[in-house]
Amino acid sequence: MKAEAEGIVSDEVRKRYNLGTHANPVFGEMYRRPATAAGAAIWAGEHLKDGGVLYSPAGGTHHGMPDHANGFCYFNDPVLAILAMREYGVRRIAYIDIDAHHPDGVEHAFATDPEVLMISVHEERRWPFKGHLEDRGVGSVFNLPVPRGFNDTEMEAIREELILPLVQAFRPEAIILQCGADAVTEDPLSRLMLSNNAHWAIVDALNGMAPRYLVLGGGGYNPWSVGRLWTGVWGTLLKREIPERLASEAEAILRQLSWPGRAAGRNPPEHWFTTLRDAPREGEFRTDVHGRLDALCARLKAWT
Repeated sequence: MKAEAEGIVSDEVRKRYNLGTHANPVFGEMYRRPATAAGAAIWAGEHLKDGGVLYSPAGGTHHGMPDHANGFCYFNDPVLAILAMREYGVRRIAYIDIDAHHPDGVEHAFATDPEVLMISVHEERRWPFKGHLEDRGVGSVFNLPVPRGFNDTEMEAIREELILPLVQAFRPEAIILQCGADAVTEDPLSRLMLSNNAHWAIVDALNGMAPRYLVLGGGGYNPWSVGRLWTGVWGTLLKREIPERLASEAEAILRQLSWPGRAAGRNPPEHWFTTLRDAPREGEFRTDVHGRLDALCARLKAWT
């Protein structure tokens, strides 16, 4: 709050709290904006106590640590959501993360908690360089680092053979899905090749597997792919048909977006304005992805 009010931090504060850095800059709403998402997470814990579905696209800041900012995340609203659910008697919680980056802050909080199932599918050798295949916490941590070029075909196999069987075996009282848009092809901070269809399929498949369901946004650095993907998440949760072409009002909003400093932002393709759904990005189910999936599926069998 002090950094937001003064617009500057001392060297001591920068070193101690990781504020005022390239990854966690000082800006005009640096407290209010993440605090709103954090408040939404706490509110969700209360309002899901009797069941339901909630969507917080501004949430998903999964890198935040207990005493310092980390990776554009000043707070950690997924952790706050889990803690808030606990306050209202919800114990067994499944946290699934399909952001391109590993949720190191969430794992830091719950790797030793057997009542939190953690599943992360993220790009290998990508910041924060954590979430290794061998990591398991007390046994309920399942990390699947994937190589660049990761496609819809591979994600479908992971969804059907790992994510859904794990959640079903765990029998959670609540599910939290972090639906980071930075795993799609157009995002500049990953080298994955997913379409937004892969995200929507996971959103839909998890819906109904527990009496409480919270969907969070997460990462995403191309404003068009973020807006299209997260709008489709909302439509999927509402069981709405994704339109082939957007209404003129929606198209006008997309045409007003800008992305300075990026070549794609200077000359975006027409379908970024007129559609929500990407063309499917299917491909080879590569041997290394298959091997890693098999390793975790073997753990799943032993775990259950």
